Amino acid sequence: MKRNMSLAVLLVAFGVFSGVPAVAKDHSNDYKMGTLTKVPLHVGGKVSRGWTDTTSCNSGLVGIHCTGGIVDDYSGWLVADMPDGKEVVIEVCASGASLAAALLPCDRPFILTLTEEDGTFVFLDHTWLHHDVSDVFDTTSKVLYRIEHHGGVTFIMIPDPSNPKKEGSYNPIKLPKPKSSVSTPQTDSNISSMCDSGELSAELKAKYCATGTENSATQPK
Repeated sequence: MKRNMSLAVLLVAFGVFSGVPAVAKDHSNDYKMGTLTKVPLHVGGKVSRGWTDTTSCNSGLVGIHCTGGIVDDYSGWLVADMPDGKEVVIEVCASGASLAAALLPCDRPFILTLTEEDGTFVFLDHTWLHHDVSDVFDTTSKVLYRIEHHGGVTFIMIPDPSNPKKEGSYNPIKLPKPKSSVSTPQTDSNISSMCDSGELSAELKAKYCATGTENSATQPK
């Protein structure tokens, strides 16, 4: 498990520091439409790694003030509770006072999934130290996104509906496409703002912003 944990940390670090180029590029014709869903997570296969004393005490105006305390260290697996009742093991996680716990935390309430325009289904990991827009979306949302590839790493960029020029960055985890028997209503989260922002090419604006298109809850074929 320790070897797997170290490898996972290295892979995350590689994905972060391979980076997205600083040179601005016109992406107005790169966007596709997909469905973003938040899937609940729980931790499975917990293995205790002991504990760490993080207590730190300092003298203050009213005596000694202490922070921290005893922290349980453990590793496990993040497991997604899919809408059809199935459980899907996503990736290793850690909890406690360690670098692994900072990079691969076990206390994540949900994981994002994206059904791409061509039907491809992927789980998404937020790119460490990059912008995150997951909190602004509903449980299931129709979104515009684009894909970048740098240094052998794939980045899925999702515009922030409050500021389309700013994008959340995510890395896909390829997993088999689950068969879901539950249909969840979709809401328009960033389509309208992107259509009004001028960030789309004329071709994509005609495709995605025609009357009724941006408000349709029908999943792309």
